[in-house]
Amino acid sequence: MGWHYRVKAPNEKVRDPIQGEFFSTEAIKNPADALVREAIQNALDAALKDGNGLLKDILKVRFFLATGKHAMPGQQAAAWFDGAWDHFHASGNGLREPPSKNESCSWLVFEDFGTCGLQGDVAQSEPIDGVKNHFFYFFRAEGKSVEGGKERGRWGVGKYVFPRSSRANAFFGLSVRNDDKKRYLLGTSVFKSHRSAGKYFCPDGYFGIKDQSEFVLPISDPPTLDKFCKEFRLKRTDEPGLSVVMPWADPEITSKALIEAVVRGYFYPILTGALSVSIETPEETIIIDDSTLDEAALRLDQEESKDVLNLVELAEWASTRKPQEIIKLAPCDPERPDWTDSLIPPDQIKALQNALEHGDKVAVRASLTVREKGKAPAPSYFDFFLWKDGFEGGRPVFIREGLIISDVRAPRARGIRSFVVTEAGPLGTLLGDAENPAHTEWQSKGENFRGKYTYGVSFLDFVTKAVANFVHALTSQNQEEDKTLLLDIFSLPPDKAEEEPKQPETKKKKKGKETADDPDPQEPKKRRFRVKKSDGGFTVTRGEAGTLPPARLDIKCAYDTRGKNPLNVYRKSLDAKSPDFQIGKDAVNIATQEGVKIVEMKNNWLRIEVLKQDFELTVCGFDKNRDLFVNVKMEEGPDDSQI
Repeated sequence: MGWHYRVKAPNEKVRDPIQGEFFSTEAIKNPADALVREAIQNALDAALKDGNGLLKDILKVRFFLATGKHAMPGQQAAAWFDGAWDHFHASGNGLREPPSKNESCSWLVFEDFGTCGLQGDVAQSEPIDGVKNHFFYFFRAEGKSVEGGKERGRWGVGKYVFPRSSRANAFFGLSVRNDDKKRYLLGTSVFKSHRSAGKYFCPDGYFGIKDQSEFVLPISDPPTLDKFCKEFRLKRTDEPGLSVVMPWADPEITSKALIEAVVRGYFYPILTGALSVSIETPEETIIIDDSTLDEAALRLDQEESKDVLNLVELAEWASTRKPQEIIKLAPCDPERPDWTDSLIPPDQIKALQNALEHGDKVAVRASLTVREKGKAPAPSYFDFFLWKDGFEGGRPVFIREGLIISDVRAPRARGIRSFVVTEAGPLGTLLGDAENPAHTEWQSKGENFRGKYTYGVSFLDFVTKAVANFVHALTSQNQEEDKTLLLDIFSLPPDKAEEEPKQPETKKKKKGKETADDPDPQEPKKRRFRVKKSDGGFTVTRGEAGTLPPARLDIKCAYDTRGKNPLNVYRKSLDAKSPDFQIGKDAVNIATQEGVKIVEMKNNWLRIEVLKQDFELTVCGFDKNRDLFVNVKMEEGPDDSQI
């Protein structure tokens, strides 16, 4: 029993695994967020279900963190890493801060209860058609997941959050299986190909028992398993499920970070009673379930807590809606989903307008038909829930089968808090196929999605823009149409507000005619100018590299007014003796003017001519206590056809 590494054969490639990069902080907020998202997602996939696919019981998940004075003494921990130390310190193995043999070992535990465990032949060494061996795919497969494609995860790399959470890039997995009730323990580490003791080794190492063929099998010896459970303080005895131990835990993973990740990432299945999470240290235990979610949210920073509590309030309301309380939109065109305002029932428009304006919550269901190529059309739906609570961000939260897809670039609906829910079914499968490996975005060009669905891109577009389209349809009923109605306002964070590419458009096709593949979305058009927040105002500057500057820009601004077009309200205020402001008069003035010429300026409007590639115009002096709405339109120059 111990750790075993295999010498690279002459005809093998040198491999430097990069799966951990899918879960870098650029893709997911922090290591705790990555761990919580992927670990709980895998547990939800493995949860025990009845004949109808429903959970047999609430899924229970436990995180346990032992650090500082509670860390395991170095000599005690070293016994679990016999055979690994030379590889931990091998040249070029990729570890930045490998643990030393005498160093005490902090550790992190993840356990799930109410799942089937890692079932399958523990001696299987390669995939077998038609055989869903969870043990094999978890420990011995790279970039592959259990066949079928119906799970929340599609890429087979989610398990890499476990070694990524360890400074040694290693973890142990102890599983009790629901089918045969057997217990197995296997450890694995993932390095780069490396040299140790004069030999060159493959990246993967295993903790277990090596047989005559050099294949490492899991440990099933009861005394060893009992000792492992005791020393690493596992709660599992004979309950089916999986326990994962990550030694020398990433110091960025704290109990506070775990709480925030659970509350933000899984508030919806928690509120619906499908999930309960325990976050423990030797000194404290926090239970997060449908009765304590509010308390957990209050543990976050004040600003973060307020935002989450409002989201939780909307989710609590949504989770109790009965079918008759959900507004049903008219079914979309079964050939291809496309938003039209006529989808909203005419007899419901006034009531919906009043509900939003008076701060009531609204539940809506959209029905569409998913068309996977080679299969019969499949009816499906998704729900979205709205509440006009003054939420400045205005961007919906997207939930696919209980998992929050955190970085969907949807249009904002100003002042509206909302989330979009897609349950398991044809649409949930389509959206899952479109996700990137970290499950943070929907991408139309991914290997699992492209070419699989008829007009697949249109489904992504419809779901992503549903909330904004719905709100715009309601707010435009009582006022003249204004395409700036859902533009960002400057109370929004500037890094989010200014650097979003436009949603790709798809070419229209004649109804009934299909091609072999969906049309590729057009690349987002590069911005030729940018508008960003400045102290007490706004700045207009040059756009992206490689673009020609605009010839002229028309700039209009007004203080934001909820539920009304701000520019219309400003025009009405001109009749008053003291309008809100006038550019160039009193406090509101031009602070910076470089590379531009002001052609005309009046009230809340000015026109500038752009003279140089690098230009900048800053207007300041606005009331900092009010939201500023800015609309900038470009006039084309004679050379624009070259772009």
